[in-house]
Amino acid sequence: MVEHASAKGHGIRIFTTLVGMKGRDLQRLQALRLGVFVVHVFDDGAHMNSRLVGDKYRDFVGQLVDADIPSIRFVVLGEAHPDIADIIPAEALVRARPVSSRGGSVDPKIVEPRQPVVGGLICVDERQYRNVLLPNGEVTLCSMDFERRHVLGNLLCDEYGDLFKSAVFCEIVDRMNGADGFLLCRMCEFADPNDRVLTGCRPTA
Repeated sequence: MVEHASAKGHGIRIFTTLVGMKGRDLQRLQALRLGVFVVHVFDDGAHMNSRLVGDKYRDFVGQLVDADIPSIRFVVLGEAHPDIADIIPAEALVRARPVSSRGGSVDPKIVEPRQPVVGGLICVDERQYRNVLLPNGEVTLCSMDFERRHVLGNLLCDEYGDLFKSAVFCEIVDRMNGADGFLLCRMCEFADPNDRVLTGCRPTA
C-alpha cells in the first residue's frame, strides 16, 4: 500500500512501533521518499510492556539508526528502555506528550479521559482531514477513532473527494460547530473550544 501510494506521487508519513517489520521491509522503505518516519520505541516499562524488548528488537533499532533515513525520528513516552537508550542518537529522540486516551477509547483505569468539550470546537491538528485508510477500504475520521465511530466511506466504492461531501462528514462538521449528537472529538485531547464556524464540507478540486 505504501509503495503504491508513493508511486502515485502521494506524500508518505509512517508511524510505527516496528511490530512485524523485517529487514527486507526496511530495504523497501529506504527506496521511498518519506516525508515523516516516526518510530514509537519502548519506554522503561512505565507505559509499555518492556518484556518484549529483546536482542532482535535491539538489533532492528540499530539497523534503523544505521540506515541513515533523513526523516526518521524516535518517539518515547518518558524514558527510553535502557537496552536501546544508548543506540538512538539524542538528537533523533523525541519525548512525547503524556499518554492519550484516544478520544476516551482507552480504559479510564489506564488513562483518565478529559472533560468533554461542550459547544463548538476545533481540532488543533485538523485531523478531520488526516484520515485513516483501513485494509478493507473503509476510511475513518482520524487515528483517534479506534472504535470506528465515524466511518466516512469506503474507497472501494467511493471517490476520495466525495468523502468530504458525504452526510457523515457534513454531520461531523455540524457537530464541531456545536450541533447536538455524538462526536468523538469532544473527548479528544486535540480538541479546543471554539466559536468560529467551520465550513460545512470540504470543497473538492
